[in-house]
Amino acid sequence: MSPPPKAVNRHHPSTVTQAASRRIPELDGLRGIAILLVLMFHLTPARIPLLAAYFVQAGWLGVDLFLILSGYLITGILVDSAGRSGYYRDFILRRTLRIFPLYFACLAMACVRTYWPAYSRGHGFFETGGWWYAAYLGNIQVFLQNRWPLDVALLPLWSLQLEEQFYLTFPLLVAVVTRRNLARILLAAVIAAPLFRIAMVWAMPTNITGTYVLAPCRMDALALGGLVAIVEREFDSWLRSRWIALLTALSGAAVVAICWRYGPTPWSTAMRTVGFTASAWLFAGILILLIHQRRRGFLAVCRLRPLVWIGTISYGIYLVHLPMLDFVRAHSRTVFRVEPGSFPEALLILIATVGVAWVSWRFFESPILKLREHFSVAPKDPAAPA
Repeated sequence: MSPPPKAVNRHHPSTVTQAASRRIPELDGLRGIAILLVLMFHLTPARIPLLAAYFVQAGWLGVDLFLILSGYLITGILVDSAGRSGYYRDFILRRTLRIFPLYFACLAMACVRTYWPAYSRGHGFFETGGWWYAAYLGNIQVFLQNRWPLDVALLPLWSLQLEEQFYLTFPLLVAVVTRRNLARILLAAVIAAPLFRIAMVWAMPTNITGTYVLAPCRMDALALGGLVAIVEREFDSWLRSRWIALLTALSGAAVVAICWRYGPTPWSTAMRTVGFTASAWLFAGILILLIHQRRRGFLAVCRLRPLVWIGTISYGIYLVHLPMLDFVRAHSRTVFRVEPGSFPEALLILIATVGVAWVSWRFFESPILKLREHFSVAPKDPAAPA
């Protein structure tokens, strides 16, 4: 088992790079939890107990966990490799090889579906703004139109567009500031994000999508993940504080209280303002308790081999689960002989999703990822972002 990042000594940058180059199975397990939350949210059978419904309908929070992990991993890679020749070029090329192939495969699928006679709703992909998605600006289109895209293949892409905007701009900041100044900027982002959301709720009360999909409104999750990466390199003893567990519990209690009082959706005013920040603090705390404090319960769960495997193929699962849901649900009665909204239908969608994601990982994504070794100025990613 690879040593945890807390073993890194800030006085020896080479040690940091060595730790960053190893894959950490627990992070794949944590990513597995994130994607299972998302699946739980979208694939919930129609008839379940009320308390269970509250729990599963909060599964959208899995996306927030993805953002924390992305902020943590990407910031660690960037601060360890800043100043090297080809720093920005190689980072972008490596991210491109990881994200673009499957992303644009989903765009191609959406394009074919909109022009396919049996599926077309009268509007072609590019006529309905497909260029926004090709340019990684679909989340901005969602905000401007205050509605989600018609094609389900496009629905999950807003988070990838947000992360791509982060990938393109954040390395430029890392290259020109010191680590401590970077930490101050990230802390300012954590404070500014809920203020942006409060301002949007006040100025545009009917636009509920903007606070959910726009980068300035969701930067607290990315920034908190980045802060953990910097603190472990500069002040790693802070991450062993007993206060981490208390802060994590309080953040979790805040999320539960908001869900219980206002509903488990991301659309209540409470969730869109302080709730997103509470969830970010919750998941940042869980990350610290897992990686730095090595809490046995978290380690035991996140090292479960099926969970680690699910986390490994989570990118494909995230992108294909809604198209699989759409396909199975359209043929539930006629082909699969199951009732729409039933548990057997949800299980069938889950099996189809995981199967397609595994095939994508094995025969499409993995061969492409081998090309990243040609751009190895930055340390190898300990875990690919979702």
